[in-house]
Amino acid sequence: MSAPTADGGTWRRERSLPEGHVIPLDAGIAAAEGDRAIDAASVLSPEQLLAAIAGRLTEPFPLITWARELGDLHAALISAVLNPQRHPPEVTETALHSDIAKVIDKINSWAASYVRHSRCARRHTHTFGEVISHVAKTYAEAWWTVLHSDCEELRHSAWVHLSEVRDGYAHLISDIREGRVQLPLGWRGIRHTRQNDSALPDASIR
Repeated sequence: MSAPTADGGTWRRERSLPEGHVIPLDAGIAAAEGDRAIDAASVLSPEQLLAAIAGRLTEPFPLITWARELGDLHAALISAVLNPQRHPPEVTETALHSDIAKVIDKINSWAASYVRHSRCARRHTHTFGEVISHVAKTYAEAWWTVLHSDCEELRHSAWVHLSEVRDGYAHLISDIREGRVQLPLGWRGIRHTRQNDSALPDASIR
């Protein structure tokens, strides 16, 4: 699947890196197929998650599908923000944010059943869906920077940031598996409340 670029073209997220650039995560992503078996209740390893976002995992499991959808949506969002005139009227920043939120809701619903919850563990600030979305957003922005920026320092810093986010995700899932952290289950947010209340005569937010 291709995702739009800022100039209205497309780029393949599973493409090779531009010549002269090395991403420290590349070997790990390529090795994801040899990672431990993935099943419908698996919390993806960092390598598996990045491979899923990149479209390199084809197993028909929900979290893999949603991770790829978030990668595509965040890539499309970059394009919609930078060049809105190149997209159909219905492909707007607002619409893409709404689609991202829907995927996050699906992941949070899945996580309620499949991600370990430890009542005595410390609390985390973000839901599992928000964490996956943040990794996908960072991945899309790093690729956009490599493909479109002429600044070598900026390209390097984009990969460093992606590596940091990857490491943070690795520590998080380790803590989840060991029962050291509990993620919030999430809620659908003000957008959902306002949609439901819009039919009421006094639904304005004061």
